[in-house]
Amino acid sequence: MNQKIWIFSSLFIFIITSCQDENSAAGSNLVESSLHNVQTDTCTVTLSTILADSVATSGDTICQVGHYSNSLWGDIQSSFYAEYNVPSASLNTELSYRFDSITITLLPTGNYVGDTLTTQHIYMHRLKEIVELDQYGYLYNTSSIPYEKEPFATLTFKNQPIRKKKQELRLPDEFGEELLNLMETDSRKLSSQDDFRNYLKGIAFIPDTNDACINGFGVSNSSLCITLYYSKLTETAVQMTATFTPSTTLNFNKVAQDRRNSSLAGLTPGADYSLSSIKTNNQAFIQGMTGMYIKLEFPHLNDLLEQGDIVTIENSMLYLYPVQGTYGETMPLPSALTMYTANENNVLQSSITNSYGTSVQDGSLVSDDSQRNGTYYSFDLTSYLQDNLGTFGSGRQNLMLMLPNSSYLTTLKGVILGDVDHPTSNLKLTVLYKIYNEQ
Repeated sequence: MNQKIWIFSSLFIFIITSCQDENSAAGSNLVESSLHNVQTDTCTVTLSTILADSVATSGDTICQVGHYSNSLWGDIQSSFYAEYNVPSASLNTELSYRFDSITITLLPTGNYVGDTLTTQHIYMHRLKEIVELDQYGYLYNTSSIPYEKEPFATLTFKNQPIRKKKQELRLPDEFGEELLNLMETDSRKLSSQDDFRNYLKGIAFIPDTNDACINGFGVSNSSLCITLYYSKLTETAVQMTATFTPSTTLNFNKVAQDRRNSSLAGLTPGADYSLSSIKTNNQAFIQGMTGMYIKLEFPHLNDLLEQGDIVTIENSMLYLYPVQGTYGETMPLPSALTMYTANENNVLQSSITNSYGTSVQDGSLVSDDSQRNGTYYSFDLTSYLQDNLGTFGSGRQNLMLMLPNSSYLTTLKGVILGDVDHPTSNLKLTVLYKIYNEQ
């Protein structure tokens, strides 16, 4: 299984303004000393985008299906593959039954990318092979299963992800009649999941590449479920149903991203390959399910120690600004970002907590479009900088910035952050520290 690593890189240069703290004398032995509080809010930061080799997308209760393309993110297609569970319905061989209709129910989760006012088309194909997890128990955004060339059904509907309105769409009668006939004449195929799997290995939900939206849908007994409506013919017809639900274990999303005509054309998969923001118009990218994340480093952190005989960091805040014009109705900003420390091999160690270490920070989005730079994410980096001041080489930790797992593994939400040289959305790091000089 490929490791999923998230990375963010920076260059730290301090421009210092200082004032002497007249109340900081700590005793007669410090009479001949000088103690200063110093604050800087100007630094140079270099960002780079990293692309994970793969993202585990199997076994979730949310899927993403659709197509979206623009010059920033490239061309993205998201497909969903799932095994279906055998229904519990059984028929009386001494009675007759009549097919009425067959439908599939879609329940939007509210997560989307693209134009929600357009019509969406999804093609349903039978799988040629069963859905099997790998030796680690996963399938990934890079996984694939062959399916029949011709779809057996086409879903056409108006996008309504914001309203989260459930839609029940009619499937071809031929498919429903086939299932009812199976229940009547060959019930052995419905006697167990293994037997049913041999008949219907699974379904691939494939987007139309002319569409302009990717929608999130629930995967449960009430969403993406197929319902067969039929009647038991007695003295009066009795309406009945059989429900085929998608597996919440044997399923996965496949995400294909063509970056050749985008700002990310030079991005190569792997934690060892980073794309500098200098090559992407002073921007760095984070997105769930495609596997993009950012790394933050402080290579000049120890320059602080040259400011005096003793230097201690008192407080530090990092402010990250989404690039103006890259978010809005077609690309809603994620409500939070997550930051972790990692060792020199980019192995995750722990979440960034507050300065007291009592709670994990979620970098919650602050949004105020009425003022310049009113939309941002912020992190208290006091403890991190205190722990890493004076370290170097393998002793220095990295920071990794990404979406929370709940979004990273199940949505295509994303954010584009500007570096320090971006004309409208440059990030800011403020550091308050004390300098003690012996006289």
